[in-house]
This record gives sequence, C-alpha cells and structure tokens, in this order.
Amino acid sequence: MTAQVSVVIACYDANDTLGLQLEALAHQEGAPAFEVLVVDNNSPEAPDAVVNGWSDVLDIRVVRASEHQGVAYARNVGVSRSAADRIIFCDADDCAGPRFVQAAASALEAAPFVTGGVHTVNGRSFISGRPAVWKELSRLSATPGPRDVVRDAYPVFMGGASAVERAAFMEVGGFDQGYVPGAEDNDLGLRVLAQGFTLLRVPDMTLAERPRANATGAFRRSFDGGRMHMRLCAGHDLWSVSPHLHDPEWWRDLLRLPGALVTTAIRDRSASGRRGLASRAGLRLGQFVGFVEYRIVGRPVGQDRGLGLSDAPTSQ
Repeated sequence: MTAQVSVVIACYDANDTLGLQLEALAHQEGAPAFEVLVVDNNSPEAPDAVVNGWSDVLDIRVVRASEHQGVAYARNVGVSRSAADRIIFCDADDCAGPRFVQAAASALEAAPFVTGGVHTVNGRSFISGRPAVWKELSRLSATPGPRDVVRDAYPVFMGGASAVERAAFMEVGGFDQGYVPGAEDNDLGLRVLAQGFTLLRVPDMTLAERPRANATGAFRRSFDGGRMHMRLCAGHDLWSVSPHLHDPEWWRDLLRLPGALVTTAIRDRSASGRRGLASRAGLRLGQFVGFVEYRIVGRPVGQDRGLGLSDAPTSQ
C-alpha cells in the first residue's frame, strides 16, 4: 500500500529508546497508510537491528545522514528521502500517543504546518512500557483543548511533535542547522509565520517525552537551549518580545541562582529538585553566554538553512 504519510525520526545513538517509539507507531489507531524513516545521524551503533525488528509490522527503512551532525540536518535528509508529501516528525527517545499519526495527518488537510501537544511523562512509566506511558499520557491530555491557528509573536513549534506539507516546507527553506541544538524548531516556526503560512496548534496530536535522566543532562540541554535562544533573538529581533527573556526577566533570575542553590541544598535534596535547579541554572547561564556572544559582541548569525534537503544518502 502506498504511504500517504511519512514519519521521520532523527536518530543518534538511540538504540535503547528507539524500540518504544517504533512500538507506539506500530499500534497507531485510525492512521492512514504511513512509512517510517529512521534517519541515522552517525550513531556509534547503527539502528538497523532495532529497525529490522519492526519491519514485519511497519513500512520502515533506515536512511543515512552522515555529512553533518545535528537534528535539523537529519530531519531535512529525512524529508528529501520521504515518499509522501505529508511528513511527520518525532524523536527516537519519545513515545507517540495512540492517535498521533491520525491527528497530524488530518490537521495537514487544514494547514501546511502543524505543532502537537507534548507532555512529560514520568520515567517509571517509560520503564514499564508503552501501555503505561499511554495510560499516563491519557491522564495528562484528558482535556487537550481545541485546535487553533498560531498567531503569537513568538510561536512555539515543537519540532519533535510536528508535521509539514512538503511544498510549503521547501518554500520556507527547511530546518536551519545553525540553530542546533535547541532552537531549530522555533526558528522554523518564526519563518513559517513571517512568510504568511498557517501554523496550526493540535493538542490532540499527543506525544510523551522523557524527563532528563539526571541533573547533568538537564543542565546541558537547558544551557544549549538558552544559548541558542539568544541566537534566535538576534536572528529574528526577538529581544523585546521573547517570553523566555521577560517572564521573569532572565538576568534577574540569573542573579537569584546562588540563593536557589542554597535553598535546594537545605530544603529539597530530591533528584527532581536537583534536576529542576540544574535546568534553571543551565537555561540562565546559557542565556548569559548567548547574550554576550550575540548581543554584546555582535557575533554574526549565519545560516545553514535547508542543509540536507538536496542530499541523497543511501537507504535500506
């Protein structure tokens, strides 16, 4: 059966988590015919064995993306190799909800760009498996809210739970590798609205994401996101409108970090407390570094837009 939708999964060193995402896709409800492209972005251990384990129930293949490192490039390569004109993106360490593909595909009939509803599900559920994740996801998304057109000055585009129509995606230039890690998705969202395309928010396109495993991982991810957000502000002139800078004022919160560290050490020594503080500290320190880099020093914001859209990697 010809695929009506292509699901693109950027993959780097994700063999421990990819199987759960593929299981979720294999159990989709009400979905049109779809293919799955696992885009291997120079993984130390290729995902082929995991993928082959699902080849009897999924129309699935591995695509190599080896020229550059980063999720924006990998997703662009996936688009270049996809068979369908409706394309859905999800990540190798998450778990799509039971009607993720159906909701995305139907939304693309109304708008060329779609962003879904992402919920952080506790690690215990991920350890237990897909049924437990879906049960918790159902609880968290019990009242998802209506679909609506995004008109925000700072649109949030969930790259790991999103969908695009090929022609429109190509017209805006695809993902920009220069905003990796942490801001490539919102950069795309900003360009989508700037060029007059419709971006539809679809809360019932649900997906479960994992909490960061430890404080170190939380800090690293938030630091990267904070620094890249300042690049995003420089590239799109968001200094006065970004909620991440003004709610609360980022520099005021940065100055409060020493006190927060003492408070956490005294009152909350739990793993979740440490992760929360690490995430907050990483965000603010990353913003500080990015502010110096892009606002004070004035480092030029270059473009790696569309990197991979014309690539022809081997697939199997």
